[in-house]
Amino acid sequence: MEQLNFITNILGINDKNIIILDYLDAGTHKEVIAKLDYPASKCHNCQGQMAKYDFQKESKIPYLKCAGYKTLIRLRKRRFRCKDCGK
Repeated sequence: MEQLNFITNILGINDKNIIILDYLDAGTHKEVIAKLDYPASKCHNCQGQMAKYDFQKESKIPYLKCAGYKTLIRLRKRRFRCKDCGK
């Protein structure tokens, strides 16, 4: 777990909502697998309560070279849907 905290410090990730899950060395590049999760806000359409649903979209974010290797951050972002209006 300390290694994952070390990775966030090296990459300069200050967001408390980003959780590092794993770190992979692919030989030609490094991959950091992370998850972005935060509390649901109110619906912009009807002001109802938003709820998490199981789909998490993964974004592949190229990062600057770290220790001479290309670095790729695979960030899973949580999706939300309104309980009332479904948007």
